[in-house]
Amino acid sequence: MGLDRSKEDLSAVYRFRVLVKGLVTNRGDVLLLKKNEDKMDGGTWQMPGGHLEHDEALEDGMKRQIEAETGLSIETHQIVDALSFSDEEDSVQILYHCEAEKRDQELKDKLKEIEWVPPEKVGEKLNQQESDMFRDREKLKNFLQKLEELPSY
Repeated sequence: MGLDRSKEDLSAVYRFRVLVKGLVTNRGDVLLLKKNEDKMDGGTWQMPGGHLEHDEALEDGMKRQIEAETGLSIETHQIVDALSFSDEEDSVQILYHCEAEKRDQELKDKLKEIEWVPPEKVGEKLNQQESDMFRDREKLKNFLQKLEELPSY
């Protein structure tokens, strides 16, 4: 006999969160944020991003998160990498390459600092979890290496 479960039952069984992170570039540099100490992962450098809202498209969520955190308008280019992990919840994280139109970012309430860094410095500045991801993910290393080779304008 097959499973006889409604859609609602299945959504309760297979719950996971979807996160989007942005590898945001402008003139060859990558945008990093440092959140205030009282926020989750506060005091550490990280890429901008966060959770998707219910029924939100990936690119829409990416744009919303970047604008909410920095005030920047971005164009999403491509998915660089995707990974799954479990901490408090099962999660899927999608990493997008995005380009900021300008560097006129704002320091929003939950942010302590914003910095544009060269691609070769990204891995060493990030918090431990994201730094490990950069070190261990071949696609990400290759993408950053290609960014380093591009002329900055």
